[in-house]
Amino acid sequence: MPTRRAWCRAGLGWMAGLALARPAHATPLRAVGSQFARIFEGAEGVAPKGLAVDLLGQLFGDGVRCEWLPWSRAQLMLEQGEADILIGPYRTPERETRMLFSVRSFYSDAMVWYARRGEEGRWTGEFADLAQTPVAAVRGWAYGSRFERMKPLLGQLTWVQNVEAGLQMLGKRRVELFAANDRNCQPVLQRLGLAEAVGRCSPPLDVLHGHMAFGRSAAGEALAQRYDQAFEQWLRTGSATELYRRWGVDRPATAP
Repeated sequence: MPTRRAWCRAGLGWMAGLALARPAHATPLRAVGSQFARIFEGAEGVAPKGLAVDLLGQLFGDGVRCEWLPWSRAQLMLEQGEADILIGPYRTPERETRMLFSVRSFYSDAMVWYARRGEEGRWTGEFADLAQTPVAAVRGWAYGSRFERMKPLLGQLTWVQNVEAGLQMLGKRRVELFAANDRNCQPVLQRLGLAEAVGRCSPPLDVLHGHMAFGRSAAGEALAQRYDQAFEQWLRTGSATELYRRWGVDRPATAP
């Protein structure tokens, strides 16, 4: 029967005996996430896959299952105690009031503006220059503290539901700039046939770090500590290098 739930499978078996992993008879941990290219990919009725799926599988073996959900629903489930782990959120002050974050990130993204080729100069690095420029960003995404401070200056900011909608608006000249990151944009640009028509601007808006998040409860705090300890052990193995290489994700240099 089609379901959004799927067991996280370890790419390698070396972590199967990890003391931190749950016993086989224990209730599996529930990890939820949404569409993050190469990190966590899925859809309704499609088993999720990606770096995070394999990572959790290596840390917890069969003691965790992964479920694809819309992003807002995934966050709500963690906050309401219906899920144990939220996969991939950027760490922000606002989110820290609602959830606990792993000590280390497991990936990083440079957040940038995208423009039509030849028009990348629309972004000068100053938000004040965009006051009357039609721009778009994805609703619910974090873009960094500078974007949040300067957002009121963006007089023609449109919120879109996903990367595809933002890139299509850019391609159709409905906006002049679209804020996102390469990891999420590149696959969509290829699919839409816009790879040669759209380019990224510089400098970046910010560099954000993606974490695992846990509920703000005693159980969530204990699980966060278990994860942090297991992740530290894993980082010292060759499996970490291999997993990042396999999924084409840059490993954060300092993993803050």
